[in-house]
Amino acid sequence: MDESDNEQDLNDEQKWDILTRPEKLGEILLKHGKITLKQLEDLIKEQEKSGMPFGELVLAKGIMTREDLMKALDWQHRSDQVIIESLTEMVSKQSKDDDDEV
Repeated sequence: MDESDNEQDLNDEQKWDILTRPEKLGEILLKHGKITLKQLEDLIKEQEKSGMPFGELVLAKGIMTREDLMKALDWQHRSDQVIIESLTEMVSKQSKDDDDEV
């Protein structure tokens, strides 16, 4: 089964959830080279056991500084805002296109 088959199996609600899901802190740190995939996997396992927030766990392990963590959290917040703004613009454009068809 290829990627296009997977996309066809998703309903609109599932597609919406994928599009609007906030990027997780661990994903951001991995993408920006702050942690390795192995570190991410280990941190997730430890987080599940301890219940400690991911950012606190990264600090407790000495993986990054508080300043770097704050930068990553800022990036996370800004990327969420971009998603919201993009989706709002898409909905607005679609609504306008629908009005033009009538």
